[in-house]
Amino acid sequence: MQIKKLILLIPFLLLVSLSKNSLAGLGCYGKGGCYDLVSTGSTGTLTTNRVYAGLKWTLNEGIKPQAVFGFRHARTESNGNTNGGDISISAKIIDGFQLGKLRAKYFDGKEKVQGEVGGGFDFTKGLFAGVGVHAPYSLIGLDLHPFINGNKLEPYIQIDSIKKYKKNHNSLVCSPSGLDQFGAYQYGAYINDTCDSANTQP
Repeated sequence: MQIKKLILLIPFLLLVSLSKNSLAGLGCYGKGGCYDLVSTGSTGTLTTNRVYAGLKWTLNEGIKPQAVFGFRHARTESNGNTNGGDISISAKIIDGFQLGKLRAKYFDGKEKVQGEVGGGFDFTKGLFAGVGVHAPYSLIGLDLHPFINGNKLEPYIQIDSIKKYKKNHNSLVCSPSGLDQFGAYQYGAYINDTCDSANTQP
């Protein structure tokens, strides 16, 4: 039994370790915190890899929350369209430790709000499927447990460290737009998806 418990703890411990290492070693990026690694694609798409933590309350399971640790990969286009994948694990940490759910999901939407669909394994109830809606720092969701007796639907709410995704407005640079009155090339840059030569430098 001890070996079995250790095996079940491995995913949880890995995510906790990844979260701590990210906070300690990645530094802070932008104004919002220390969780994000952001790269810019050749077409103006921002790719964000984010380690996050949160608290989750499930209906009819009392007021004591479960802890949630996860990793989220997102791609945000210049028009705000956002999609990606998420993997997380939850656990009860108050009045003893007990693993909750190992979950994988796909999300799609805009930079502020995304719809989610996924599923995974509940360590006490077995396989489940779920849907949800995520906004900055918050999530509301509904899980379906098809293989248990009694109430198969499980609504929940979650607060977490996932903020709004950033859009990339200034990643593309215009080609020379001609000569100015002094015989020098004028350059433009994409501002809000349009080329504006008046607000840029050569």
